[in-house]
Amino acid sequence: MDVSNHLSDAIQARERIVTVNPEDTVTTAAKRMAENGIGCLIIADEQHKLVGVVSERDIIDNVVGAAADSVDPLKKLVRDIMTTNVVTCSPGTSIDTVQKSMIETRTRHLPVMDNGIAIGMISTRDVMAYQCDKANTTRDITIFAMAKLAESRDPETGSHLERVCSYTRTLAEELATTEKYAERIDDEFIRLIYSTAPLHDIGKIGIPDHVLLKPGRLDDREFEIMKKHAALGADTLNLALKRYPEAEYLLMARDIAASHHERVDGLGYPGGLVGDEIPLSARIFAPADVYDALVSKRIYKSAFTHDVAKSILIEGKGTQFDSDVIEAFLCHEHEFLQIKERYKDTELAA
Repeated sequence: MDVSNHLSDAIQARERIVTVNPEDTVTTAAKRMAENGIGCLIIADEQHKLVGVVSERDIIDNVVGAAADSVDPLKKLVRDIMTTNVVTCSPGTSIDTVQKSMIETRTRHLPVMDNGIAIGMISTRDVMAYQCDKANTTRDITIFAMAKLAESRDPETGSHLERVCSYTRTLAEELATTEKYAERIDDEFIRLIYSTAPLHDIGKIGIPDHVLLKPGRLDDREFEIMKKHAALGADTLNLALKRYPEAEYLLMARDIAASHHERVDGLGYPGGLVGDEIPLSARIFAPADVYDALVSKRIYKSAFTHDVAKSILIEGKGTQFDSDVIEAFLCHEHEFLQIKERYKDTELAA
């Protein structure tokens, strides 16, 4: 079994454990659940040895049932739990096995045991969250592989994707700290922009080799052909969106692919969008992409220094680029230099 599918990767057991003593009352158990925002507790003795499990449903069922037959609900609940055969798992148990056990025993919570000691609790919500994260990771790998395949047609791009994604995330994280963008840029937005940015040039797959691979500057006619890659990329991702309209990552990928060459003054392409008409994700991505192009070596030009690239970005503030994004760049020049060094194109510099 692949260790990446083990329970230990889905929870941080010692941090997740919340216990009650067998002598505690139902009120105490209910209070601990409310304080910790959880629906199930481990009942363990002072040595953390498992006695049983108590859930919100146990409390409701036993208290309601006790009201009918006048049995002390506190003693009855503890007695029932201590005589119940509790199903457990260990940190090495696979997620698939945990899920199967939950289905077979019709329980939403399993105690995690290590050498007879209760060390944590896993719920169906934990399993679902882990599987969702795993699915997201698979998706991100697929996106990056697709982008790398498209990028492979251009032998000069080197580690462009790695750099530009990291630049973009840095800018988004800075903007998220400002009052203006705090509500629009959350952790999910940052995760999506980082994972979908690699598809920005997916439309270049449709650009003829004599234009894409030309060893020199493009003439006017060739440049018009090259400009079509933005619309081609958007069209490709729109087709996917029609089939999966709820996929937010496709929407953001489409917006970046379509609009990363737009300018806030309306002189960009393909739509001539102005200011906030340009999707926020594309406004964040644009200077990251331009910066990387400036500081990277190409057949027709040498790599510009950071200071030269910086001056060009500042010159484009409010005309080519969103002013807020350029301010974010200026706050994190050092990180840009670190990213540039981390993913430098040694094969091009040789």
